[in-house]
Amino acid sequence: MKAVGITAEYNPFHNGHVYQAETARQLSGADCVIAVMSGDFSQRGEPAVCGKWERARAAVKSGAVDLVIELPFAFACSKASVFAAGAVDMLAALGADSISFGCEAEDPALLRTLAEALFTGAGAIEAARASLMKDGRSSAKAYELAVAQSCGEEAALLLHDPNNILAAEYLKRVLTLREKGTELKDIPVKRRGSGYEEASDETSFAGAGALRRMIRDGSDVSRFISGSPDFEDLKRMEEQYLQMLKGIVLRSGPEEIRSMYGVGEGMEHAIIRETRRASDLNELISSLTSRRYTGATVRRALTHILAGASWEEIDRLTARIPAAGKLLAAGKRGRAYMRQLGNDGFRIITNINKEEGNLDPETAECLRLDERTVDLYHLLCGKDLYSASDRVRQPYIEK
Repeated sequence: MKAVGITAEYNPFHNGHVYQAETARQLSGADCVIAVMSGDFSQRGEPAVCGKWERARAAVKSGAVDLVIELPFAFACSKASVFAAGAVDMLAALGADSISFGCEAEDPALLRTLAEALFTGAGAIEAARASLMKDGRSSAKAYELAVAQSCGEEAALLLHDPNNILAAEYLKRVLTLREKGTELKDIPVKRRGSGYEEASDETSFAGAGALRRMIRDGSDVSRFISGSPDFEDLKRMEEQYLQMLKGIVLRSGPEEIRSMYGVGEGMEHAIIRETRRASDLNELISSLTSRRYTGATVRRALTHILAGASWEEIDRLTARIPAAGKLLAAGKRGRAYMRQLGNDGFRIITNINKEEGNLDPETAECLRLDERTVDLYHLLCGKDLYSASDRVRQPYIEK
């Protein structure tokens, strides 16, 4: 069987994701569509609108996706380059011969030009960014100007869209793997209908950002999504998140906060000060956002503080290709593909209780971190930690 891979968050799984997966299958000629999906926390550091098991189940039940494997938290809740590297490497290890992803670029060639420039000129771009920041520009603006100097303003404008930022990182990772002798085709799929933060009743397509905002506000999103997921109470989760964070900050000193992944130099003092003052999570994030640190950077840092995940731990776990991933859901084609893969190479974990003893130390540690963040997510949701845990929940398997 031939497989096409998709890197995904499905937060939530919506009609645009169905379109992308079906288009990827058609353009690649693949028999099986594999999604490597982030778990209960997103790449932006936010708790997902519903748990990973529900999102994976929705993807497979739609018929568009055949197999969903979890991207470990160490990769999933990190900057775009680490997220992309972990997901693309996992898909290559799972035997996919092509990678598909959504984008906003009308011309895929321009996106490839951008990725090539970022890949070959990373050092020069970073030096230019640092120089521009010294002149008073924000980190994001300085990076955009540095990229424009390297590959032109039209290509740099692509970085205004979150989907294009990730798409460029996927392409960079594909280039890295090609250099190492692993050939992967890239299949960009232009987003259909609304943009990331937009929704259109006429087309029944909405961006993930717009959907999350609507879910938080209690709006009806049924026309935009596949299935009937049970969304969490996002306002309650935000309140719980802030209270738990306050508790950690109250008993932690600057050195301990500084050791947490994503906390930049000097950021620990602002986190301690502003967390004590904040009465609202979004207010806290806004107060910590600056020229140097974007909102997403801040959210990821705060989530790692909650999870107790340090720079040392995350850097060590992401320094190598993931050797295993948990199965979240599989359709009939996905089950057939897993039988074809066998037990050699990348390990698909279907029962952590039975399989953890056969894992190498780094993979076992990676899964323990996943387990910790699963428990954290369910504390935010107010769910029972035993019945909701990865040791009790089972993958959705289509009969």
